[in-house]
Amino acid sequence: MSDQYDRLQPPFIISSIRSMPRRWEQALRVQPPKNIEDFYTVEGSSGQSAASDVGAALEQVRVLTDAIRTTSYNDPEALGSEVEAAMSDSGSGPWPASAAEALEHIESLMDTLGDRLEALHSRDWAKRARTPSGDVSIEQLGQATTRVLATRLSRVERTIREVS
Repeated sequence: MSDQYDRLQPPFIISSIRSMPRRWEQALRVQPPKNIEDFYTVEGSSGQSAASDVGAALEQVRVLTDAIRTTSYNDPEALGSEVEAAMSDSGSGPWPASAAEALEHIESLMDTLGDRLEALHSRDWAKRARTPSGDVSIEQLGQATTRVLATRLSRVERTIREVS
């Protein structure tokens, strides 16, 4: 899979990750007097709700964040098939109970991930770990994280527009 995210360099990956809480907050908003909680679990024409896409994004980013952490070790641990699934945005995960809870999880996860990425030295981005299908670098894991977040964000925006 080759797309615009495959060209992202570390500073842009970090910038994208840091912008995600604000972008997701905008996506999970409707104009008053409507309430986002009334639309959060309503399925759109894709058959998915905003809640299901948020859950999938959060779980996949958790997997990728852990993969980034272990790949940064001096002796990286092998990565499992769940990392490959997350990199291809084909995973799912439990839904936060509400849009407000979803935003809290997104903010917390993006803070943790952003801090971890900012702490890396420039040479660390090239560190690699084995996967069942080959190996991946921290840079590729960061690019995949940005892809998952942006793709799922777009789906959430579309779903909320449809159902509200």
